[in-house]
Amino acid sequence: MEEVDVTGRIVAPGLVDLHTHGALGHDFNEADADAWQTALNHHLRAGTTTVLATLASDTPARLRAVLETATRLSGDGLPLAGVHLEGPCLAFEQRGAHRAQDLLDADRTSDLLTPLPAIVRMVTVAPELPGAVDLVRRLADAGVVVSAGHSSAGPEALHTAKLAGLSHVAHLWSGQSTLTRPRLHRVPGLLEASLASHELTAEVIADGHHLPRELLNIAFRCLGPRRLCLVSDATAGTGLPIGTGYTVGGARGVVEGGYGAAIDNATALCGSVLPLGEMLPIARDLTDATTEDVVIMATRTPAEAVRMYPRRGSLRPGALGDVVLLDEALKVRSVMSRGMWVVPPDALVAAAGPSRGGGADA
Repeated sequence: MEEVDVTGRIVAPGLVDLHTHGALGHDFNEADADAWQTALNHHLRAGTTTVLATLASDTPARLRAVLETATRLSGDGLPLAGVHLEGPCLAFEQRGAHRAQDLLDADRTSDLLTPLPAIVRMVTVAPELPGAVDLVRRLADAGVVVSAGHSSAGPEALHTAKLAGLSHVAHLWSGQSTLTRPRLHRVPGLLEASLASHELTAEVIADGHHLPRELLNIAFRCLGPRRLCLVSDATAGTGLPIGTGYTVGGARGVVEGGYGAAIDNATALCGSVLPLGEMLPIARDLTDATTEDVVIMATRTPAEAVRMYPRRGSLRPGALGDVVLLDEALKVRSVMSRGMWVVPPDALVAAAGPSRGGGADA
């Protein structure tokens, strides 16, 4: 049995990312197994041992082909734990990087998911759209986690969707309606309704670019570490040099200093270019969260949000054996997946040589 000296290290569960689109020039909207393996292994080596591969809105034929690819790859020892469909039932005015021609109404989205592929673990919808509540109910009844996002929903629409089974909210402040005052009274948007909720979980992209310190702290204070999930929203630009172009869904971006900028709209962000592990120190530096809080928001809370805890996101007996070692700066130093070192500790390298199988290079 190997013994590892973890002096000076934080021993944490492997990171759980519910919202990531790709890496190293590859987007999960590609129906290519090699592309998926490259992107997944990049995130694995960066500490993310559980990935919900996130698909942007696309044509039904392309989405079906991609879901078939994901199904074939499941169970291959990769960090792939399922697919998160971000769309295509989204609000036109809040679509962000999603192409308008790829958006579908609730009925056509339901047709796309008939029969429902087992690989689908989460679907993000705009709950205010016609027929969306029935879609939410159908998905929730089938065990799929339903998220509100890219939406102009207000409190009433969100409440109705919650009653139908919606339990999560995609990236706060991104693609969400906010407070308006159409006449005398202020009307909350999806953002305020989400922050005021008592049971919903929600995501923030803590890359230091999507949200400033003040907004990250508002989310943390409203929801706390047991309902706020850190997600990367990492794109194909992740791991690429500055100035490199990439695509996410139908949008084109270019890697800038720590973020992705939309090529077709210089005033917009185009996803993140950081893996989840690199966001841990940023989240701690920009919020009131403790080290323990940050680790919980990147492990236990997202795992609970998609009902995979304690098998994932924990170090409890019976868990998968996913572990990361962090230094005091919260930098990922070592990664274990299913009991095997992917990025071994220095002490293990010195004592035992290269890691034994099962990792990203296997």
